[in-house]
Amino acid sequence: MSAALAGTVALAPLTLQAPAASAAPATAARTASTVRDVTVDGAVNVRDIGGYTARDGRHVRYGAVYRSASLSKVTATGVAQLQRLGLSASVDFRSQLEVGMSGADKLPAGVTPVAANINAFSPTLLTMVPELLKAILAQDKPGEFMALSYRGFVHDPDSRKQFSAALKRIASAKGPVLYHCTEGKDRTGVMTAVLLTALGVDKTQVYGDYLRSNQELADQNAAELAQLEKLGIDPALVEPFLTVRASYLDSAFDQIKKDFGTFDAFLTKGLGIDAATRAALRKQLLR
Repeated sequence: MSAALAGTVALAPLTLQAPAASAAPATAARTASTVRDVTVDGAVNVRDIGGYTARDGRHVRYGAVYRSASLSKVTATGVAQLQRLGLSASVDFRSQLEVGMSGADKLPAGVTPVAANINAFSPTLLTMVPELLKAILAQDKPGEFMALSYRGFVHDPDSRKQFSAALKRIASAKGPVLYHCTEGKDRTGVMTAVLLTALGVDKTQVYGDYLRSNQELADQNAAELAQLEKLGIDPALVEPFLTVRASYLDSAFDQIKKDFGTFDAFLTKGLGIDAATRAALRKQLLR
């Protein structure tokens, strides 16, 4: 979600970091618990989702899928750093309005740009009357509206269509795929949570990856909140839009249960991911 529009839980933080992708670190240096930050000049919250452990003991492969914030401000140096990742495609979940305001991605030659517009607050949220009323009446209105937007990512057919297409692209990709939204935390966070869960990664690791955005965006958020405070705006009213909370992701998984019953049913009925595509994802990403 755009910072302009715009809690954690007691999970052990993942503090190990591997070197930037351009340094081509040795596999032995990248343990399964390592979160791999990728340096891209002009972009933040850029990460390789590799290294997490699935239930069958295999690990998510490094160098196959990346998540990030917007790539619209990437410098020439950043484009060269992206080039070294060997990306086949960059999937942009930003809405058309966000792209219009911030600009298109700056990508290396040969990387396919994929417009996958998802509105953070889709019109279908209006059909979720109980949740909408709860958000309106809540004491923590910003937090409740953020949680409601996460429910919308699941409830909205157009949002599901974009997540589905991204998953299918990854399953059949001939090279690494990157996906992002504006800050790389909400739409990107839900996409990553769905992908990792589909691969059999457990909840603790899924939430750990999701919550890491708070660490990745801490400096940027602190600067923005300080500037808003100078303008007389209460930072407490804005902070829920700039950060992630476990309760936000809880809302997405709860909506999956409400709308589809089980996560597997969400994959098949909600996203149209059949057994063959799920098997392709696991073959492509697990080692």
